[in-house]
Amino acid sequence: MELIDSKSILAKLMATENLFVEQRPVSTASFDVEKRILTIPVLDNKISSQLYDLFTGHEVGHALYTPAVSLKENLIAGVDQTIVNVVEDSRIERKIKLKYPGLAKSFVKGYTELVERDFFGTNGKNLNQMNLADKINIHCKGGPGQGIKFNGVERYLLEKVENTQTFEEVIEVAKEIVEYMKKEQEEKEKKKQKAKGQQQGSGNEENSEPGAENESEVKHSQGSDKSESKENDKKEESEQEKRQNSESEASGEEKNDTTDEKDGTGSTDTDKNQEKGIGETLKSHTDEAFNKNQSKLFDKKAREYGYANLPNFNSKDCIFDYKHFYAEYKKGSPDGRVYFTSKKSFAKIRQESSKVVGYLVKEFELRKNADQMKKASMAKTGDLNMSKIFSYKFNEDIFKKISVVPNGKSHGLVMVLDWSGSMGNHIANTMKQLFNLVLFCKKVNIPYEVYAFTADCQPENMLNIEPKAGDLAINHFSMMNILSSRMSASEFMYAGSVLCSLASIGRDEGDTLPWWTCLSSTPLNQAIIATMQIVPEFQKKNKLQIVNTVFLTDGESDAVQGIYQEQQTSISKKSFITYNAMHGLDTLVVRDPKTKHQEIIKDCNYGSNVTTGLIKLLKRITNCNIVGFYVLAGNEFSRKIGRFYDYKGDQRKYDEQAILFRKDNYTVVTSAGFDEYYLLRSNGLGMNDSAEFEVKENTTNRGLITAFTKYTNNKLNTRVVLNRFIKLIA
Repeated sequence: MELIDSKSILAKLMATENLFVEQRPVSTASFDVEKRILTIPVLDNKISSQLYDLFTGHEVGHALYTPAVSLKENLIAGVDQTIVNVVEDSRIERKIKLKYPGLAKSFVKGYTELVERDFFGTNGKNLNQMNLADKINIHCKGGPGQGIKFNGVERYLLEKVENTQTFEEVIEVAKEIVEYMKKEQEEKEKKKQKAKGQQQGSGNEENSEPGAENESEVKHSQGSDKSESKENDKKEESEQEKRQNSESEASGEEKNDTTDEKDGTGSTDTDKNQEKGIGETLKSHTDEAFNKNQSKLFDKKAREYGYANLPNFNSKDCIFDYKHFYAEYKKGSPDGRVYFTSKKSFAKIRQESSKVVGYLVKEFELRKNADQMKKASMAKTGDLNMSKIFSYKFNEDIFKKISVVPNGKSHGLVMVLDWSGSMGNHIANTMKQLFNLVLFCKKVNIPYEVYAFTADCQPENMLNIEPKAGDLAINHFSMMNILSSRMSASEFMYAGSVLCSLASIGRDEGDTLPWWTCLSSTPLNQAIIATMQIVPEFQKKNKLQIVNTVFLTDGESDAVQGIYQEQQTSISKKSFITYNAMHGLDTLVVRDPKTKHQEIIKDCNYGSNVTTGLIKLLKRITNCNIVGFYVLAGNEFSRKIGRFYDYKGDQRKYDEQAILFRKDNYTVVTSAGFDEYYLLRSNGLGMNDSAEFEVKENTTNRGLITAFTKYTNNKLNTRVVLNRFIKLIA
C-alpha cells in the first residue's frame, strides 16, 4: 500500500486550502466541516495516476464547494438523488479544474478510462438513446469525444448545467431536467398507446363478423386475436415492476404513504409515474452504476494510516534561556560547593581556532561577494563622460556609468547540540567544532543561537504539553540555550569556560557539576519539533532573510510515544486522553495545523525514518537551510551505512564506502532530509589548522613521506568539509 506521492494533488491542495485530506480504509468519502478534514478511501496503488488525481480532485471539489447540509435535505419530491449528483458533479468539477488547471487533463483521461472499463454501465449501448440525465453525465465527464447529440431543448438544459454557480442553481436545473424527462417519457407513452390503438383497430376490421349487432359479440370476436398481445403486456408490466422493486430495495428508499392533497387517493408522484410507465427512467442510471463500481478503485487490504498533528506549545516553555542557565550555574550546589569552570581551556581553544575561523570568514566573504556581483548591473549617472564627448554625433552612450550592487542578504544561524549520554566519547571534539562555528558567526556579525537538547533537566525548565486528541505524543524535554549572539563579551567568556568543563575539556574527574547538566537520553525528534517554532521566531526577531539550522548529534532519536486519542472508560463512560503506540502502523502522516504542511513517513516504526520526515517538515515550514553533523566511530559507519546508501544489497559497494569514510574521516549524504548531512568520524574531529607536523626521531624517508601525507590530508579533509559548509550557508 503506497501513496502515489509524486503524481497526486494532495500536497498542492493542502498547501493552499484550509483542509486536511486523510486516506482511511472506508467505503465512501466524507468531510468533517468543523475540523476541515476530508476522509477518502485508500486508493489502490495499481490504478493510473490520472484516476488517482481524478478521484481525489473530485472529492476535494465536494469538500470545497458542496454545502455541508446533506444533499437529500435540499431535494424536492420527484427529483432523484442521482440527477442532482450529475448536475452537482458538473459544477464542482468545473470549479476545481478552474482552480487547478493541471487537473483538466487528468479528468479527461481518467473518465475516458472509466467509460472504457464500463464503470457507467454504457458498454454495448447507444449513448444517444439514453435519457437526458445520462447523456449530460457522460458528456460532462467524458467530453465531446463521446459523440453524444442533443436537440434544441436538451442543448439549452446542458448549457444551464454547465453554467451553474451555486448549489441552489443545481437544484433548480435538476428540477427542469426531471420535468423534461417526464414530458419526454409521456410523449413516448402516448406514441406507444397510439401505436397499440392503431394495431388493435386494424385487428378489429379484419376479424369483425358481419351482422354482429352488440358490443359483447364484438369483444368476444376480438378476444382470441388479442390474447397474445395482452399476455405480452402483462409480462412487460411484471418485469417492469420487478425492476422497480429491486432498485428501490438497493437504494434503501422507503415508500411514501403521504396522501395526495389533490385527489386524496394516497398515491405518490412515484406511484403516478409508475402507472404511466415512467418512474423507472427518472434517474441517472450511469451515476447509479458508477456509485456501485467505484469500490473497484479502493485498496481492499489497506491498513490504517496514522495522522498526527504537531503539538501546539509556546517555544519559551521549552527553552532554558542562557541568562537563567548560567545564573543557576553560578549559584553552585545546594551544599555550597562551586561548580567547575575551565577558563584556561576555553582561552586555548579560541587561540587554536583562530586559523580555522579566519579561513571560514575569508571563504564566506568571497562567496557572498561573488553572489552579489552576479546580480550587479550598470546604470547611467546622468553626468557626461568627457572622454566620450567627441563622439556625441554618432554615439548615444556618452554618459558616465556606475556599477549597482544589491545589498547582501542577512544571515542567521541556529545550532542544536545533542546532549545525550552516547555523546560522552565525542562531546569534547564536537564542542570544539561548535566553538569554531560560533566564533565564525561573531567574526562576521551573524546572529546565532545555540541549544542543547536534553531529557533530564530541572522540572521547571522541562516542556510539559497538555495532551490533545489527534496530536503527536512526545516525551518531555528541554532546549538549553547555552550560547547566544545576545551575550556580552564577559557572558560569552564565562559560558565558554562552563561548556568546556561540561564537555570534560580541562576538567578533572572529581570536579563538581550540576546534576541537571548530565548527559541523558536523545530527544532529537522533540528538538526538531521545537525548532519549527524557534527558527521563525528567531528570523522575525532579527529580520533575517536566510536562516541556517545546524544539528550536531551522534545517534538516533528517542522514539515518539504515538498519537493521542480520546477514549472512554468502560464503567463511568468518562472521556480521557491517552496515546496509541505506532506499532500497528506502516505509515505516519505528521502535519502542521498552522501552515497546513505535512510529511508522509513510511515505515514509521523506525526512529530514523521519523527523524528524516520531521527534518523535511522543518524545511517545508521554515524554508531554511538545514545541515546535519553526525558523529560516528569508524565501526559505527559500517553498521549504519544502509540508512544512507541504497546499493541494493551489493556488499562490495558498501565496503568501498566504508573504506573511504575511514580514509577521509567524513562523507556527505543528502538522503536524510538535510540539505547536506556530514557524517564525521569522531577520530578526525580534533584536527584543525593549528595541528603540528609530527615526525618520530630517526624516521626514514618513507616514514617522513607518510607523516607529511597524513598531515596534509587531515588539513585538506578539514578544509573540504568547511568549504562545503560555507558554500551552503553563504
